[in-house]
Amino acid sequence: MRFTVAGLKPFVVLTFIVTLIFFFLTKSAEDNSLVLAYPDGAPAGTSGAPNENDCTDCHNQSTLTGQFQLILPSNYVPGQTYQITVQHTTADATRARWGFQLTALTAANAAAGTFANTTSFTQTSQSGGRRYVDQTTSGTFRNQTGGASWSFNWTAPATDVGPVTFYSSGLQANNNGGDSGDQTYVDSQAVSPAAAAPAHQFADFDGDGKSDPAVYRPGDRTWYFLMSTSGFAAAQWGIPSDKLTPADFDGDDVTDISVWRPGASDEAAFYILESATGTVRVELFGMTGDDPMVVGDWDGDGKADPAVYRDSASGSQSYFYYRGSLNNPGGSITYLPWGATGDIAMRGDFDGDDRQDTAVFRPSNRVWYVRQSSNSQMRLFWWGVPSDKFVSGDFDGDGKTDPAVFRSGIWYILRSSDSGVTYINWGVNGDILAPADYDGDGKTDAAVFRANEGLWFIRRSSAGVPLIFPFGVSSDKALQAEFVK
Repeated sequence: MRFTVAGLKPFVVLTFIVTLIFFFLTKSAEDNSLVLAYPDGAPAGTSGAPNENDCTDCHNQSTLTGQFQLILPSNYVPGQTYQITVQHTTADATRARWGFQLTALTAANAAAGTFANTTSFTQTSQSGGRRYVDQTTSGTFRNQTGGASWSFNWTAPATDVGPVTFYSSGLQANNNGGDSGDQTYVDSQAVSPAAAAPAHQFADFDGDGKSDPAVYRPGDRTWYFLMSTSGFAAAQWGIPSDKLTPADFDGDDVTDISVWRPGASDEAAFYILESATGTVRVELFGMTGDDPMVVGDWDGDGKADPAVYRDSASGSQSYFYYRGSLNNPGGSITYLPWGATGDIAMRGDFDGDDRQDTAVFRPSNRVWYVRQSSNSQMRLFWWGVPSDKFVSGDFDGDGKTDPAVFRSGIWYILRSSDSGVTYINWGVNGDILAPADYDGDGKTDAAVFRANEGLWFIRRSSAGVPLIFPFGVSSDKALQAEFVK
């Protein structure tokens, strides 16, 4: 059989092209083997968490010469945001490129919380119901030696989900363009929920979990207490024009003697006598016209925060202002726009996350507007009329504030536990309303101070027999009454 050159030419050319394509594909795979290292972020599911791979899935392991660690909060408060840091350190100068992937899971291996980038060096992703953070290409810090670190934010779950475990795998690469000679690391750490913040009683001056009958006497500028553990006590603090703002500012479970003194924006201040140390603390805050009776634990760390409500702060927009004590070394003020001209600020934790919520009652339509701190969702309550006295408290013991009003001797309570209504016939018009948990059962008790007789009438939720006893004179102010609107 004879073959001509003309007959061979198409076959030879085709073979040459196929060979050339194969050569370049092979060469491209070799030259670009860095793709296997995923400099722009590892595939989801390589954090080393249960049922996941780690960095050894793509990198050949070599002897470890460095360290890899997670820097996490000691515990978490539901809904709070924390800075998380992932850190590589090494004295090995051959390590010149870096990476990581991290996820956070509950004990049931469900995603816990959410992540947010704070620099261009990290990115977030989701896969299989889990959330991840890893480095970007610029976050590999190519040719950097000695180590690397990344910081980003983690917002804890809105509710207590038990311990949350952070799983992370890390890569200390030699930057040789391939997957050989690299070092891979894993670390995991659990973060437990913070102990439940203590319920801030309006006037628990001995720290036994029970509110103590207490009055302020303007004539001698003295606070008088009838404490459930140690009996009668007294202390001079403040002047008659001050607003009384007792709360636990130092987090020792004891209410601190405190007043707010109006003045110009550089003069108005809270004057606090901290019970833990006897230290006098002055917090410049607010100005004349503000409502300081919204003091409370706004950030969930177990300490009351200086706070005021300013009607019509900007046009018709009203604002809540507070200075949080959690992760706030610079003393920054948080501004929360909520409410409108003429609204009445309400004080309470309506979603049970141990943080104050922004809440107002609008007389024009008789609606409560509550912005829940746990999820920023708005809730509405149609409860009460403008002429009522507002006596909010946790009357059903579920850890949430119940909208409640007093009208002509009757307490009308909208229970948060089941949306039912409780009616309590207690007191008469002219009484000073002083609701608080006097028996320490976790439920607010209906109580009044009848100043013209110097008598207290307390309807304890834990007992069928009411308490009636003399304490105070006609000119006194019941401290619990200061939080009634």
